[in-house]
Amino acid sequence: MRKIKRILVSAGTTFMLLTGCSSEGAIDFAQYANKQMEITSMESQGTTAINLEYDSSKIKDKEELKFLQLFNHIKISAHMISENEDTMSIDGKIILQKGAIPFKLFIDQTEMVIQLDNASKPIRLANQASSLSSNQENYLAAMKELTPHIIKNLPNPSRFEITSKQDKVQGENIDGKNVHVQINGDEIPSLILSFMDGISKDKEAIEVIVRTINNVDATAKMTTETFKNELDTMVRTLKEEVSTIQQDKTLQPIFSKNNYVKADILIDSQLYERKSDVTFHVAFPTPNESGIQSLHIQSTTENWNINQPVKAQPISAAHYLDEQQLSDDTAGKLFLETLDKQHSVLYDILVNDMELYTNKGK
Repeated sequence: MRKIKRILVSAGTTFMLLTGCSSEGAIDFAQYANKQMEITSMESQGTTAINLEYDSSKIKDKEELKFLQLFNHIKISAHMISENEDTMSIDGKIILQKGAIPFKLFIDQTEMVIQLDNASKPIRLANQASSLSSNQENYLAAMKELTPHIIKNLPNPSRFEITSKQDKVQGENIDGKNVHVQINGDEIPSLILSFMDGISKDKEAIEVIVRTINNVDATAKMTTETFKNELDTMVRTLKEEVSTIQQDKTLQPIFSKNNYVKADILIDSQLYERKSDVTFHVAFPTPNESGIQSLHIQSTTENWNINQPVKAQPISAAHYLDEQQLSDDTAGKLFLETLDKQHSVLYDILVNDMELYTNKGK
């Protein structure tokens, strides 16, 4: 039952960003969601910035303060190539106040290779994941069937607008629709509760969910009656939790209108997501012993070459660190020796700032 709760809540939170209509024409969001599930290859370019505001005078733990000073104001940029369901590569960098740490990742059916900060020996691990199993394919088919019911039962957030927009993605002119949505913290409990309550009263949705559970897990033997009873219990519990949140003064600041998630998403004429700009902001209750006052995350992404032939970029090197070497390398010496001691930002942080390996002269 915990799995289904996670599925419903996460699906509701995701699709809650994508509901509603406007004077310039509605988008079929059920079809939109299914189109994203059908993507087998594409290229993406994205940047995520993470900022923490904190009061250093309230942070008593010196190690915690050092960590915040090192890793606050992070920016991660990456170019991803998804060749197919099994093969992909990422080339990017993590930008810290001390400098940039480049990284590369390659995954296929047999291995996963990671190269951090231009290490002379990338890390190569066996990939235990296999291609889509029949159960996963059944699950994907069931999710496509379930999507219209999820969309139908989603409540609209107070700020929602769809407008026509022309924009550029990797030099290509895109004529599409821009979906703008903002959900404030004070809306979240009631929106989630409304969604769960709607699903619990949707007989067809419950039948699809039960069929999905039994297709994915043959041992579940779930019935619609059992699931309905579990769902009704879940809704009652959520109502009690919402009531508790509304009365708890320590939680009220978190679920306030000052905290929000907002997004602008460009959807092309084929209903593919081509560009997005998502912002998440939460201010924590004060006074706070940790000294952290707020968290702000902004992420922008562009997608192109959707379902077109693209080639993931392998990571080639003369030598690699493998799983056995890493398991034996408890002190981290083998990995550190692959980094440039004079120019590597990662080496500087691990050795001089975090002091994970202090025998620098050996």
